Amino acid sequence: MSTSDLPADLAEWQWPTAPDTEDPHGRVVIVGGGLAGLEVARHLATLGVDDVLVIEAGPARDLLHINSAHNPDQALRTFLDPADDPHFQRSWTSESAPHYAVNAGLRKRLGGRSLYWYGASLPVEEWALTDWPESVATDLRDSWQGGVPLYERVAADLGVDPSRLDSQEPVLKVGDFRLVRTPQAETRFGDDGRWYAYSPLDHWRHPVTGAALDGPRGIRFLCDTEVLSADITEGRACGVHVRETGTNAKGRRIAADSVVLAAGTIESSRLAIQALCAIDPSRPPRLEGLTDHIVQGFFLRVRDSGDDRAPRGLSDVTPGSYVTACKDETRSNLFITVERPEPGLLLFDVRLTGEQMPGTGSHVACEPTGTYPWRTTVTADLAHADRGVIERQREVLEEVWNQLAAGFGLTATPLAFDDFDHPVRTNAFVLPESIGAETSEGPFTWSSPLGTEDHEGCTLPLGDVLDERHAFAAVPGLYACGPATFPRMGAANPSLTTLALARRLAHVLAAAHGRQPHLVTSEADA
Repeated sequence: MSTSDLPADLAEWQWPTAPDTEDPHGRVVIVGGGLAGLEVARHLATLGVDDVLVIEAGPARDLLHINSAHNPDQALRTFLDPADDPHFQRSWTSESAPHYAVNAGLRKRLGGRSLYWYGASLPVEEWALTDWPESVATDLRDSWQGGVPLYERVAADLGVDPSRLDSQEPVLKVGDFRLVRTPQAETRFGDDGRWYAYSPLDHWRHPVTGAALDGPRGIRFLCDTEVLSADITEGRACGVHVRETGTNAKGRRIAADSVVLAAGTIESSRLAIQALCAIDPSRPPRLEGLTDHIVQGFFLRVRDSGDDRAPRGLSDVTPGSYVTACKDETRSNLFITVERPEPGLLLFDVRLTGEQMPGTGSHVACEPTGTYPWRTTVTADLAHADRGVIERQREVLEEVWNQLAAGFGLTATPLAFDDFDHPVRTNAFVLPESIGAETSEGPFTWSSPLGTEDHEGCTLPLGDVLDERHAFAAVPGLYACGPATFPRMGAANPSLTTLALARRLAHVLAAAHGRQPHLVTSEADA
């Protein structure tokens, strides 16, 4: 089934546009229908909060994961080279191109980035959690509500191993590196390599056919609708101002008891800056600490002659994604993805995903005007410690390359890296047409400009801008979720933590609205 054939079942979920004279209301209004916002919404509904409104700037169509809707090559192209994706938009201006420019942007559609991610589900490392509020870190890794910690609960729901990487049995060995299968919240189907990663939409539409399942009771959706600002009245958030996306139509107000910002880090930061400046006009209109993961790697093609030159475990490795944690000073995870597109050919995609530290040099800023939305700019700056991560990553990549070269009898010429701030090859190099255009086997190095990994965060950190209940300390009634709320990113992909914190926030909001979570029984909260 193609995306154009999908049923329009979600039309009945949407909240019809009300006349300007009406003053609609939602008990909890969630700004953004991506992974974080939808997960908060579904847990609120499970907990008995029966008046949740999700506002999404994009449409409620094409609701399948890209790897469910397209063949693998087209799905990869949609993810890494989004120019032809009608849902891709960038609502900010980068002051640090190519960082946060070119392929950096949002996927404005119901489901958001949950329909693009590859399912990697890793917890934030212990060394990064030390900078998180103790109560939040405890809920994630030790115990939540007197029982199993959030990481274990969410991992169990996703069907992934919640254990630390260093406690799992390695299945791929490259020199001193011992890698395990990457924990991925994905489901494979069919005979042509199709799969999909988890999305909260999986609870309401079939992830393969797109057919509607049991509707999300207690949740309404208002799509194709842009949130201009939070409504700040008498010092608190009392709703939002919205208008139809892509128009200059007169905005209208939607009242709310609580407002949750879940529109992606940069859009949530814009809305937060506007709200904070409404409370305190003397406040500088910017939020510092913006981070993204530092990612670079190399790609290698190996012709395996079958003469047993390669050590066992390399030439006979099962295709898939493998991961291990590097030493702490590298602040990175090593991923090796192995493919076998044809007999006798192995493809190795080797990459490191590392932590950029929050700092004052990277920030989201707005230009205050008399009307909303304010123009938003993004500035990215790599601190000295981040430059150290880049250099250490390159040492690790060199070491992995030397091991692969020795294993397959190749000449280990030194890897040549581009300037990280102006790379010639980006992560889009692994697209089939890019690799196919190369006449040599490699290795081919590449790096991702900041903002292109869809991992940006840390502008609304818990314990600072937000209190430990996910609420804005300076704006009663306003909450936030998603990677923007991370105090430190760590090296881990952010989705497992995003899902865990979304569940935690849902319980906070449910209690605030008179629901008692311990009285609710469901598979999600047992």
